[in-house]
Formats: sequence, C-alpha cells, structure tokens
Amino acid sequence: MAKQNANYWETIVEKIDSILEKEGAPAVQEVPGRGRTLFGYKPQFVIDALNQVVGANSWGYEVLDHSVEKVENKKGETRFLAYVKLRLWVVDRGSAKEVFGGSENYTPGDALKGAVTDAIQKGLSLFSIGRKAYRGELKELLPQKEQEKKEVKATAKQVEFIRKLAQETGTDISKLNFNRLTSERASKIIEELIAKRKVS
Repeated sequence: MAKQNANYWETIVEKIDSILEKEGAPAVQEVPGRGRTLFGYKPQFVIDALNQVVGANSWGYEVLDHSVEKVENKKGETRFLAYVKLRLWVVDRGSAKEVFGGSENYTPGDALKGAVTDAIQKGLSLFSIGRKAYRGELKELLPQKEQEKKEVKATAKQVEFIRKLAQETGTDISKLNFNRLTSERASKIIEELIAKRKVS
C-alpha cells in the first residue's frame, strides 16, 4: 500500500504540481476572501495539467444533486445561488470522493457552472492535486513585482467610489474590510458594481 501511495504521489501529484509551477503567475488568480487577499489556481490550468498527466478519460465526476435558488437584493435585482454535490474520481473509480460546491451569478446556468467548477477544485484537492492553493503557498509563484502590485492598498478615491456605487446598486458591502482592500481588488469591485448599475 505504501508503495502504491508513493507511486501515486510521484507519478501524478508531483508531476501536476510541477506543470502548474512552471506556468507561474498566469495560472494564479486572486480569490475573494473575508477581508484578505487569497490566491488560487485558475480552474482550466488545473484541468489541463490533470489531463496532461493522467489523460482526459482517466478522471471524471457524476452530479449527485444540485439546486438553483433565485434571490433578490434590496433593489429587486435578481441573482441565482447554485449548489451541487459531485462524486469525483481520479484514475481509480473505486476511490471516488463526494464533494460540494457553490456559486452565485446573474444567470442560473453560470451559477451552476461556477458551482461545478468549485466542487471539482475542492474534490481534486482531496487527491492533493493543486494542493498549494489550499496550503496558501501560491503567492510564492508570483514574481516579486506582481506581489507588490497585489499588495498596494486601495486609494481613498476607490473606497469612496465603491461606497457610492454600492449605495446606488443596493449592494451590501458591510463585510468588506477596507483596511485590507488592495487597489487591484478595489478596481475589480468597481467594475462589478458599474456592470450592476448598467443592468439595473
């Protein structure tokens, strides 16, 4: 059994990690966190690396359950919350693991797609695939200048604009930690709020 585990680690986990590390910064994305900057792998990079190492037909998943709930914010804007439960396997169908995923989006299809992607990423982490994302080690893959850029604090103008847009769109920003908000994250929030304002 120990030999099998070592073989799995060397032939799959380490090879995939090596591919992802060689991709470097393009494979890493900022993930919205609770007032702090988190980093994760972009899903397609993980899937491409997995397909390259084990083959596209040597892993898969089955949707066991799913739901989509329609919700509305204070301004009556419609959003969709999706939940999925998957059974995911890698190489050996007998070692499948059941995982959950969730997502929120403006359309039911996009919400479900996001939930499936979320569940796949979480499921693969149970096989130690893309494990550095869940160990908080991805920042090391970013060049120093890229790290510094990510850590630049949001400006007073950005914060003021976010508050204004949030009020106009009825968006709850009470959980947003402005003290830890980076300039890049603030720019993304502003883009999202402007898009919401156009829709409303």
